[in-house]
Amino acid sequence: MIPCSVLLEGEYGESDICIGVPVILGKNGIEKIVELDLNADEKAKFKASAESVRGNVSALKDLKLV
Repeated sequence: MIPCSVLLEGEYGESDICIGVPVILGKNGIEKIVELDLNADEKAKFKASAESVRGNVSALKDLKLV
């Protein structure tokens, strides 16, 4: 298991975002995204982090850098 930025598709309640989460890596790349059991405070902080990433991506799109 290693932390890695990956595209989430429903894991951790998030979709359409690349963000760092624990994964199982194998010879062919990511084999599994590991969903840790987060408490309410950790879930709120993760959601805030995801929103921050989305905001940064949006700002880059506005600058035509993405």
